[in-house]
Parts: sequence; structure tokens; C-alpha cells
Amino acid sequence: MKYNISLYIHLSKYFVFIFSITLLVSCADLDQDFAEERYHTASHATAISDAGGTQGLTALDGAILSYLRDGETGGDDEFGLKAVELGMDLRSNDMDISRNTWFGAYSNYENIGLTYNDNDFIWEFFYKVINNANGIINTISDDAPEEVLVFKYKSHTYRAIAYFYLVRIYQHTRANDSEEAIPIDFGDFVGQPKSTVGEVKKLILDDLTLAYNGLENYSRSSKEEIDASVVAAYLARYHLTYENWSEAEKFADIAMNVGSISSDVLHGFDELSLSEVIWGAVVTPATSTVYNSFFSHISQINDGYSGWNHFKTVNSNLYDMIPATDKRLAWFADQEYPPGTILVPGTWGHYNITPKYTSLKFIAQPGPGEFIGDYIYLRNTEFYLTKAEALAKQGKDGEAQQVLFDLNTVRDPSYVKSTKTGQDLIDEILLYRRIELWGDGVASFDMARNGIGLNRKDGRLNLVMPGADLVIPPLDDKMIYQIPQREVDANSNFDE
Repeated sequence: MKYNISLYIHLSKYFVFIFSITLLVSCADLDQDFAEERYHTASHATAISDAGGTQGLTALDGAILSYLRDGETGGDDEFGLKAVELGMDLRSNDMDISRNTWFGAYSNYENIGLTYNDNDFIWEFFYKVINNANGIINTISDDAPEEVLVFKYKSHTYRAIAYFYLVRIYQHTRANDSEEAIPIDFGDFVGQPKSTVGEVKKLILDDLTLAYNGLENYSRSSKEEIDASVVAAYLARYHLTYENWSEAEKFADIAMNVGSISSDVLHGFDELSLSEVIWGAVVTPATSTVYNSFFSHISQINDGYSGWNHFKTVNSNLYDMIPATDKRLAWFADQEYPPGTILVPGTWGHYNITPKYTSLKFIAQPGPGEFIGDYIYLRNTEFYLTKAEALAKQGKDGEAQQVLFDLNTVRDPSYVKSTKTGQDLIDEILLYRRIELWGDGVASFDMARNGIGLNRKDGRLNLVMPGADLVIPPLDDKMIYQIPQREVDANSNFDE
């Protein structure tokens, strides 16, 4: 992987890692007290790490977490992991945007080409995570003290997460293991040829397995940190994606038992303290990226992009499938609200309409001009649905019905345990995945793994951006991104 940042060209590999990551994000941005400690040689770093020193590693780990939260500063749609997830959801059947503005190119599939800024951002974002994780992995020896090895295990997780997104964005999820995918970078900053899908999958699974085993006894200080439950969640996602049903069941069970399901669905999903949260990032007034933020684009009660007129709406057909007694129905506007309407007491009276079907699921308090909602990356409810699907795919219908019942009765007091079996039960579980996880960044990935194409000419009544009323079959090349031209030009090992 030849990285297209001039900073990486002239300096020694390890110093580059430290220098670039401390410039990209301030370690002090996190709420934890990360000391600034810079190593100028790999041997110095290794000596301190092997002796048990963790201050510098804590700072570097925090810097990666900050970068996952904040991303790039180049545009108002590059705010880290949540920006990628929002963009991917806007490529799905379930979320639409009302006009061609920030994120519009995701919805109309215009940004998949070689030279588009969004494509560059996705590629650069995840490979920066990979490069910086490699910097920690390659610095810490395998026989270092346990308190030091924790940082190595965490970095294996970051690397795996990044490759997991990349391989699904730049290649079909159902592609054969022998097909070319993306280059694997182990930290040598040398352009690598494309690895196969199977090679990338093996790296992801090896990284996650190593991390899970290494972190099993680690107790984190906050939900901002990686621990075994976070790794289990990504192992569950991995195994569900690649149809390893028993393993998906096993790790989903671990992830779903983190915390508890909240009976309150109208809290806005903006607090890491929410009982359902497995992993996320705290956002404070000091760390808020304001308009360049998730809640600016998704929270209808704020005077950000969504509240102005960049409405994010649910597919009306999906809305109509939500039972009238289900609390999740309130995640979407039930009518068109006129200008001046205060949707949440004590917040903004809009100077614009709020169309029917507009998202009200994500609402950053306290209101106008303030975008300090925490970012939630993983919730336990996803893994109830993952376990239910994995059980159903193994023919364990009764157990799958029970897991679905355990989730849905909290959301809908009138829900009756399903008596469906086989594909009918699987279809019901997948429907509730679409409802429960709307806006959580999984919809288009679920489409890809289930071989479902895009169909926006399905009679939906919600606002669809002009030019985005597309029909694309599941394995069409429009469903994946092309490796950016900058990378192709820089990497002499690429065939094209």
C-alpha cells in the first residue's frame, strides 16, 4: 500500500507514524488524560514499551479513537466513521435524502468513480487507521508486559475493522475468495499488489481472533475503549456476513448481553450512557465538529443540514410495515409539520417544514446550534437480531423466535412471539433488522450479503432526491467503489 501523503515519503517509518497521528488529531481531544509522548526511533519506542511504559501508547491509542470520531476536515461530509456509515445507508433501499447536497452523491451513486472526493475520503480514512494501527502493532513485541500488549490487541481490532469496511465497499460481499480485492498494508509503506478477497478475510479474522483472546480479561474504563465485547460484536458481524452461522450465534450472544435494552426509544441515540451502547465516542462542546458532524446531517431538531432542508427520510414502504403499537414508529415524522413547529420541547422551532417520514430517531440535545451528541458505533440490539438470524439459518427456529421476542417485546408491548419457520422466519428477522437498525450504518451491507439490489422505483411516497430513483441489480459494479485514481497512479504494483 503506497500511501499518498507526502509526510510518509521522507521520514523514517516509525517517526512518521507518531508525527502524522499527533498532527491528524490532538490526543487531548478525548475526555481521557492522554499525555503527549513522542518516540523518535522504533528502538526507543520498543524499549519503553517492553519496560512497561504505557503513557505514549495510551496517547496514540486515543489519537486513533479521535480520528475514528472526527475523520478529515476537508468537507462537511468527512466526519469519521459515522460519515461513512451515513453515506452507506444513503446507498440503501431504506434511507433517502431530499436534495442533492452533502451526501447526495452517495444516494445517486455518483461518487463511486476513480476521481471523486468521497471515494478518496473513504480510502484515505480507513488506510490511515490501518497505517496508524500498524505503527503500534509493529512496535510492541509479542513478549511485552500484558499492560502493553493490550494496546497491540486494540490495534489489531482497529486494523480489522478498517479492512472489514474496505473489502465490502471495494468488492462484492459475495465475491469468490480467489477474486482480487484491495492491497494489504503491514506497515512498510511500500505499494502492494491487490490481495484476494480470501486473503483479506483471513487477515480480518486473524486480527479479531487475536484481539478477542488477548482482551478477554481486560476491563476498560469507558465505552470509548475497545474491549472483548467490541471485538465480539465485530466477530459476529464478520461471521454473519460470511455465513458462518454457529460462530455468528456464539459471538452475537456475547455482544447482545452487554448492558440491557432500553424501553425508551425517544432519547435521540446521542448518549454513550445509554444502556444499549457497546462502543462509541463522547462528543463535548470542545470536540464537536459542529456542522461537519453526524447530528448536523441527521438531527431534525438542530439548525444543521437536516433541519434546514436536507431531510433524511425512511422509505415509506418500510414505515408502513412498522406495527402501530411499535414504539419505533415514532422514529419518523407521522405527518408534515409546518415551519415553526417545535418537535422536541425546549428545542428549535423550525423555519422550514419537516416532511412526513423524516428521521426523528437521532436528535442531539440540547438544540439549536449545538451538535454535542455522542457517536454510537455499536448497540446490543443489533446482536439480538444477528443471533436470531444465525439461529434461524441453522434451522433452530424456536430459539430464533425467542430471541426476536426478547427484543421486540421491549419495543412493542403488543408483539406476539412469531410462529413462522424457515425462510418466512428469516424474512421477519430481516424486516426487524431494517426497522431497528435504520440509520445505524448496516442497511447497504445487509443488502450486499443477502444479494439484494437497489430499487427506488418501488412506489415509495417519501422524498427522493432527483436522479436517485434508481434500480440497480445486486452484483452490478455500481454497487461497489472503484479504487481511487490517486492510489492506482501511486502504486506500480496495480495492473490497471
